[in-house]
Amino acid sequence: MPIDVAREQLLTFADLARRLPRRRRGRPVHTSTIHRWRSPGIRSVRLEAVRIGGAWHTSWEAFTRFCEALTALEPDAELPATETPARVSGHDAANSALENSGW
Repeated sequence: MPIDVAREQLLTFADLARRLPRRRRGRPVHTSTIHRWRSPGIRSVRLEAVRIGGAWHTSWEAFTRFCEALTALEPDAELPATETPARVSGHDAANSALENSGW
């Protein structure tokens, strides 16, 4: 469904980036990320956008539809365990080796 310019509140990509939660290391989402969501998209899902003058715009409603479409693609799988027993024993062995060498 394309953006309905008459009914949806338009946002510049910079405005949308500022409204989104911060990501890695507390950094905000960059506007180039939003451009990539528009084209080429993620897993063949593209953020709806319109070009007004020289600037790209989207809407919060379009962003919501984009997120819902991406979420619908995810399988209903259980989350993996944070640490497997093999990893735990590997960590213990590494820690012991470091302690024995004086670290």
